[in-house]
Amino acid sequence: MLFHVTMTHTPENCPAQLPPAEQKKFFAQAEKMQKVAKKMNINIHFLVGRVGHTMYALIEADTFDAMNMFFSGMGFKQDCQIEPVGHVEDIIAAFKAEMGKK
Repeated sequence: MLFHVTMTHTPENCPAQLPPAEQKKFFAQAEKMQKVAKKMNINIHFLVGRVGHTMYALIEADTFDAMNMFFSGMGFKQDCQIEPVGHVEDIIAAFKAEMGKK
């Protein structure tokens, strides 16, 4: 399954504003992110958002629970909104099927 993830943090929790020791800890964890994801059978396709306090990701995982566990284990103060992504054809077909039930 594909998921679109929106991650936000406050200016106070921004890695750029952390004390040097906390920044070092953050970057060490960030550098391990791909390895941790791979162990959980998660594929990070894209990560976007260099400036500001919002980042976006397109991530593939077997289940929503895997996504939840992955982001819960990050230890970085941020809010994550995780939405499943579908193909347009599948969404239209599901909508038509639902309309046919009425």
